Amino acid sequence: PAPTPTITPTPAPQPIQLTTDSCCVNPGWSPDSRRVLFIDRPTADAEIGYYAIDVTGDTHVPEFAGRVGLYSPDRSVAAFAEGTNTVVERLNSGELWVVPNNGQAVEFAPDNQHVAWEIEAISGPYDQRQTDLFVAEIGNSEVERVGRVYGGGLVGWLPRGFGLVFLGRPALDTRERALTVLDLRANVAVDLVTAERIGGVAVSTAGSYVAYFISFNEDETRNGLWVQRTDGSPPRKIDLWGAYQWRDDSHLLVIPARVSAEAAFELIEIDAASGVTRPLTSAAVTPLYIANGDWRVSPDGQSIVYVNSLDRNLWLLKLP
Repeated sequence: PAPTPTITPTPAPQPIQLTTDSCCVNPGWSPDSRRVLFIDRPTADAEIGYYAIDVTGDTHVPEFAGRVGLYSPDRSVAAFAEGTNTVVERLNSGELWVVPNNGQAVEFAPDNQHVAWEIEAISGPYDQRQTDLFVAEIGNSEVERVGRVYGGGLVGWLPRGFGLVFLGRPALDTRERALTVLDLRANVAVDLVTAERIGGVAVSTAGSYVAYFISFNEDETRNGLWVQRTDGSPPRKIDLWGAYQWRDDSHLLVIPARVSAEAAFELIEIDAASGVTRPLTSAAVTPLYIANGDWRVSPDGQSIVYVNSLDRNLWLLKLP
């Protein structure tokens, strides 16, 4: 294939340290990109929960932001584990609903009114395990099974519309898994790609694209990182390998694999439509040390927050 075109990097600002007590794992963001969220217990007598730091001000003092749980996109609804049940709570009213899913985790729809979950068989080889996919309206006792796969499961909701993305073998006698987009309103499913080993599926911010990788394929030209429109258009192979997250609906951020454990990471942006790459940082100018893939792009695509592997604190980097 022809070499991927590149754009000269734009100088990036230096990271800003947000915490000082080596507190944090799995950071995230508020929907408005103003606050970084993380799970912590800052003192022995403090409550374990989500804490938030306002990144728009000059001081970065964590404040309690809610119980540990799963939150809807606008954080108006949350799901909590209560014994062997999953309980959904509307946070403004305190209204509760016990999800009829045997205590499984849920995925909130973009309308903040529906949830999806999976029930996976608990025995047998993974690629033969049956997984059923379910959808329900919050507060409604009616549950709809919308799909069944083997050796796979739910990826998540499409960020717009009313659809699901899932992965798995459609039948036990089928060797290859399919990555599928299901429009629940039209009851139309589109298989985007089939391969025996598909992983790392990530949906872009408005759902126009997915990124994924194929590995250990007999046809070695298929192995690697791909981006593809969710309408089923042909995929584009990306000539990079590393961790990735979507910056917006058409730009993928990739942190390529390092040459050694001592080297700093770099950040590259890829235009999904054209394949053009743009280095956002240079290891020599803006060295990034990220622990265990703990980095998150802000919803507005303007910043990333990450756990620094050198001091275990949260750091913020504004993107060019």
